[in-house]
Amino acid sequence: MAQRLSAKLGQVLGLLAALLLVSSLGCSGKGEPQEGDRGGGQDSGTGGAGTPPVEAFASVIIAPPEERRLSRIEVVPRFALVPAGETMVFSAIAYDEAARPTDARDLEVRWSMKDLQAGTITRRGVFRAGLQTGVFNSAVEVVVTRRVGDQAVTLQTLASVSVTRPLAQHDISRVYVLPEEVQVEPGATMELAALALDRDGVSIPDVVFTWEMVVPEAGSVDRQGRFTSGSDPGYFPGAIRVAGQKRGDTIRTAVSLVPVEVRRGDVGQSPTKVNLYPQAVTLRPGDTIEFRALVLDQRGRVHPQAETSWSLKDPGAGTLDNRGRFRAGLQPGTYPNLVEVTVVPQGSPPVRLKASATVTVVKAVEQPTRLEQLVLTQQLVRLRPQESMQMTVTALSRRGQVIASPNLTWTAPEALARVSPAGRVTAVGEPGVYQDALVVTASEGAGAERVTLTAKGTLIILGPLARVEVVPREVRVAPRQMIQFIYVAYDVNGVRLFDTQARWEMVDPKVGTIDNAGLFVAGERLGEYGDVIRLKVTQPVPRERRGS
Repeated sequence: MAQRLSAKLGQVLGLLAALLLVSSLGCSGKGEPQEGDRGGGQDSGTGGAGTPPVEAFASVIIAPPEERRLSRIEVVPRFALVPAGETMVFSAIAYDEAARPTDARDLEVRWSMKDLQAGTITRRGVFRAGLQTGVFNSAVEVVVTRRVGDQAVTLQTLASVSVTRPLAQHDISRVYVLPEEVQVEPGATMELAALALDRDGVSIPDVVFTWEMVVPEAGSVDRQGRFTSGSDPGYFPGAIRVAGQKRGDTIRTAVSLVPVEVRRGDVGQSPTKVNLYPQAVTLRPGDTIEFRALVLDQRGRVHPQAETSWSLKDPGAGTLDNRGRFRAGLQPGTYPNLVEVTVVPQGSPPVRLKASATVTVVKAVEQPTRLEQLVLTQQLVRLRPQESMQMTVTALSRRGQVIASPNLTWTAPEALARVSPAGRVTAVGEPGVYQDALVVTASEGAGAERVTLTAKGTLIILGPLARVEVVPREVRVAPRQMIQFIYVAYDVNGVRLFDTQARWEMVDPKVGTIDNAGLFVAGERLGEYGDVIRLKVTQPVPRERRGS
């Protein structure tokens, strides 16, 4: 850990900035204060109206720098963004006191969860996100041990996780642009094709594309994806940006960047074929999709287009405009080679090229406004006894339209919570974690058309502050070296607490100084000092909170 003060200053400032960023995101995804994760907060002293303080200690060894001794750990990523139910791998990089990375073969690395609501992790760092969405600060712990001779040095640090909506709820997985790389002469014009694909590579209808020129020197692009190259040759990576968004949905969006190469001379051979994208698509009645045609040479390079005409083999299948935009009709069925495009590419002699696409129209199974999904905003509710929170729920149709006035019924076990007809929940039970304790039921329609859906949330009733851990519990530093301490607080059931306040102090001021944010600066005196840093944590009086 022993590095020069000037080198450590930049690292500590970066660490503080990261901690402040994580703190601003909220705890466990429900907007609670994060004093505990900042390692500080307002000084609550040892009295007041909150709970009696709970103490924890940390030890310090001040010694001259040793090149091979562990100094710090860097977790990659420090703040992970993981969809619910998905898997990712954390890794840890250990540095010695000369700021050199340590060979991983010399280390013993153990991973564990500090907040089980975030998910699970193997001892090798394979993390699987839980089903509760939200921000889980300091949820993952890594402990690294290195042995040098008869001595073992152990360090620990924490990482945070943000669990997002499951991938299955994100219809758009990626935007695929044809061609993937543009190669043209100066002043050439061509149309780019963009397709929105799901996780299985299937084209998605009802997507609006937004085209933007990121590098103006490469040329210009209009709102329909028609690109005109600039006058100066060159290679322009990421020159064009296209974003695809579900119509009427600001969340389901994907972005792609297209490189452009402008060069002198013929960029390809004579055109040989035209490709129509997509070549096959399945739509519901009323769905729209835009077909795009690309003229290619024998090497698969794109040629500019001079004239394009569209035709529909069976007008009863839907409508098609002169730009290739198709709207499915009401008659279900499969229509082979329904959409046909004829293209005359630039060049001499003129060559007429044709391609066709097959469309399948499936039967509509519901009205657009029929209740399809119930989204409970607070899937994980953390309350202290007699504390209240306003719950919110959103009813959606299959197409993501908000249903304004469904009939809602809120329930919870009487021994655990009171829930008003408007969804205000007040915890009254014993501390603990109660899965699916909060239930909201929505109904819409009447008779045979009536639809009823249910959404459930987990209720965590927080107990009194019972235990505090300081991270790291022991450090080895050089004189005048800085290190950031943080802490993790738990209630009587081992549930993470976030609405806590802390006070840091030195038992022996000669060992160094520590501020109220947990930033420690070692003194000049060498030695081993057990439990020299004392932390006092208190829990404030419960307050009413509203849902996000």
